Amino acid sequence: MKSQFYHWEKDLRKLINNWDFIPGAPSDEFDDLNHRILSHLNKGADKEKLFRAIKSELITYYGLDPVDNDVHQLTEEIVNWWNKQ
Repeated sequence: MKSQFYHWEKDLRKLINNWDFIPGAPSDEFDDLNHRILSHLNKGADKEKLFRAIKSELITYYGLDPVDNDVHQLTEEIVNWWNKQ
């Protein structure tokens, strides 16, 4: 399970970093978001719950404006990625 989690974490990090929320940020900048998303996915969260968790994290932890970032599209990408695991 630990090895599997590592691969999920690595793949999800790439997916999140492709969004370039903070240009020039270190590759591990969004690892807190990554871990929160994986936790929700492992607990069977639906797309709406995942969307709310991502949006909340972007606002409260990173100080970003999710209106500028299509959180719905990111959520969709994450769900599609997860369904292939």
